[in-house]
Amino acid sequence: MRALALFGRPALALFAGAGRVIAFAPPAALRALGSGHGARAAVSQAVSIVARCAAPVVLVCGPIGAMLALQGLTLMRTFGVERALAPLCVATIVRELAPGFAAVVVAMQGGAGIAAELGAMRAADELDALEVMGIDPRAEVAGPRILGAAVAAPLLNGLAMLCGVVGAWVMAVPILGVPNTLFLGTALDGVTAADVWLSAAKTVLFGAALGAVCASAGFFAERSAAGVGRAANRAVVASVILVLVFNYLCNTAIFGLRGGALAL
Repeated sequence: MRALALFGRPALALFAGAGRVIAFAPPAALRALGSGHGARAAVSQAVSIVARCAAPVVLVCGPIGAMLALQGLTLMRTFGVERALAPLCVATIVRELAPGFAAVVVAMQGGAGIAAELGAMRAADELDALEVMGIDPRAEVAGPRILGAAVAAPLLNGLAMLCGVVGAWVMAVPILGVPNTLFLGTALDGVTAADVWLSAAKTVLFGAALGAVCASAGFFAERSAAGVGRAANRAVVASVILVLVFNYLCNTAIFGLRGGALAL
């Protein structure tokens, strides 16, 4: 029984948390869309998240693109296929690195802020005050943050793509001596417009999911400073895990278990 309880309690807590997010987030987002103030607040939240997360995205994705070019060129020169470096770097950044790391940065920076803000409002009884005034806090406070994260994630994904490719070019051309015409001339050979659209669609999904998790964690946080901290911590951890799991599932569905892309 102790062994069952050891695994059962966390499993039940996981399912209870998932159910709470599913029951809370979609109605909150829909109510915000139906409210003029909620829609304007969602745009404001998206701008705020982009402003907070832009610098971390640049600092994360630029060096990652550079390291990808460094490791890729080391291997490709061994086999004499240096021409494949740029297509490999660009395809990997567009399909995998940019959406994944952009969403993780949004979860750690923007998601933590969402959970902490709502948790502080809960601890200060501000959410209860809104309900007493006849204002729906889900539509006016939580929903705009969920929508803002869903809008901000694809915008940051575009910035992550740009920084990753620039980082790969800087490492490959000025530092490692790859001909500039070769890199630029072959850079788009490995990607299509469908890859860019799928990357953006993935980040919309990631942004909405992490926004829902973080908003739910903050909205139902304990009414104390420690409770707000715990809510923010749980929200970030759960959001990062959720992004990684969703990323794996999306890639498996799109590219298949054998690595072949679906016909689009």
